[in-house]
Amino acid sequence: MARRPPVAALLLLLRCCSTTALAPPAREARIIELLGKGRVGLPQSDEVELDELVANLEGQKPTIASVRGDWDLLYTSKSEFDPANPLGRRVDGTAPGIEKIFDVAFSQAEAVASSSPIQRFVTGLESVEIRQAVELDDAGMGRVDQYVEAGENVVFRLSASGSFDEATGRLDFTFDDAYLTAFGVRIPYPVPFRLLGDEASGYLDTRYVSDTLRVSRGNKGTTFILRRR
Repeated sequence: MARRPPVAALLLLLRCCSTTALAPPAREARIIELLGKGRVGLPQSDEVELDELVANLEGQKPTIASVRGDWDLLYTSKSEFDPANPLGRRVDGTAPGIEKIFDVAFSQAEAVASSSPIQRFVTGLESVEIRQAVELDDAGMGRVDQYVEAGENVVFRLSASGSFDEATGRLDFTFDDAYLTAFGVRIPYPVPFRLLGDEASGYLDTRYVSDTLRVSRGNKGTTFILRRR
């Protein structure tokens, strides 16, 4: 007699099938329902459903106007820490600056993209809120600023110059300034961005954008889900 699949697996399969049958607005609404005001982690069943929802999103072609604005980070996909690439590995396989040292010393044929340790740490904190401000002119040039807020009195700002290409939906950025503001006192972040060269640069490919939601994939393979403020 053939073994029957576990009830939990059947329920998960039915859930995924119902997800793919949803109309685009309903998929977006379900994503927001799953993530609420932001989630560090999800139960496995919700994680699978979220992946299905994101994979089946269909929306407008990204434009400069559609990616402009203030965005709250709701969720980031997770990657395993790779000791051979402790600074993270880029999707395209490039390894500028210090990243190159690790890439040469510990090169692996099957290496996969992974996020940086700082990104994993910050996005894994329940106690902070993260938002992104995208300011672009009509030519697609401007600023991309990240804010990590721990209450009203402690804010870390990571600032970058940015440009958006409507043909590819890619938002390129290069970090050039960072500082912490704590109870009115500004503390510079001691990183010489200009000396880092390409190591200070990255990009976000816009996979989906609407008046409410934006889904982007970064140069180190992380998927970011953001909600417009």
